[in-house]
Amino acid sequence: MRPLAFSYEQLPARVVFGPGTRARVPALVDELEDRGVFLVVDRAARETGDELAAALGARLAARWNEAVQHVPVELADRARTAFDASGAGMVVCVGGGSSTGLAKAIALSHHVPVLAVPTTYAGSEQTTIYGLTGGRHKQTGKHHDVLPKVVVYDPELTLGLPPAVTGPSAFNALAHSVEALYAPGHNPVTSALALEGVRAIHHALPIVMAAPGDLPARSELLFGAYLSGGALGATAAAMHHKICHVLGGMFDLVHADTHSVILPHAVAFLGPALPEEMARLADALGVPGGDPAAALWDLAVASRVPTTLAALAHQGAGLGRDDLPEAAARCAAEITTAPRRVSEADILALLERAYDGERPTIDRG
Repeated sequence: MRPLAFSYEQLPARVVFGPGTRARVPALVDELEDRGVFLVVDRAARETGDELAAALGARLAARWNEAVQHVPVELADRARTAFDASGAGMVVCVGGGSSTGLAKAIALSHHVPVLAVPTTYAGSEQTTIYGLTGGRHKQTGKHHDVLPKVVVYDPELTLGLPPAVTGPSAFNALAHSVEALYAPGHNPVTSALALEGVRAIHHALPIVMAAPGDLPARSELLFGAYLSGGALGATAAAMHHKICHVLGGMFDLVHADTHSVILPHAVAFLGPALPEEMARLADALGVPGGDPAAALWDLAVASRVPTTLAALAHQGAGLGRDDLPEAAARCAAEITTAPRRVSEADILALLERAYDGERPTIDRG
């Protein structure tokens, strides 16, 4: 064995986790800011937004009910203008990645604290990554100002998530952990977080898909998403995320759905360059000595989530097989680091397999 040597940056955020913890939001707001709250609520979280708005009372300066995936630049600009007009001093966001993304856009320009109340398994509340979309291009970056100061995880708020949202959202979280195993900045701490995140999601997801009202399983799934977001937040988005961001930005595909489709294929492509990481991933997925790419595919099929790009063709601007070369070229320009050499032809072949729905396996050659 070699002695350990690594660098790990602990992100400065507070986590409050447990059923009913949303009741603590007003007190947590008081600890952060006294100039008022700009409340961002996405469409699926309207009922929770109403509850929090009532609980905030006089602390509420304004409420914003429009949140769209991939955060269009035009929407971010309008929300920033409304924030200025409200006189608020912080943002509270409620919902999935769309509301968190918009809150991050405001924090990026206004340098104000964010308190996040996630209602899905998106995990972006644990990262310094932000994204803004314009002109069929999603620009991403990292800045410490966008990291929420406090995250309130209340698994009761996930009980109403339908399976069609739960499954892909959980795969989004899985992708965070998988990439954290090899992304720039990975280390023993982030790998431990990532693998435990994979174990929690792998165990809880089938239970939740079969019994959506199972609160303990929902809690475990949300805990796995939190660990996965934290692992990615301390490393970086890598090849898989770059591909998903390109597909979402170009064709307005549902972000979570792209993860469930692309992740097994990305793992299959990178697997030959990462034998140790793939062995640990296979163990966390319950197939010790097996193929993690195939295990992820099988989990996706069992969870009834999208497994082909063709199945997403009806979303957004539409994605046809003829669009894949353009997407591959954009991906090749975005991917600057990877555990193995990645060419435009490699990405096109990966996208074609993902479009056709082939069950991927790692070439152990």
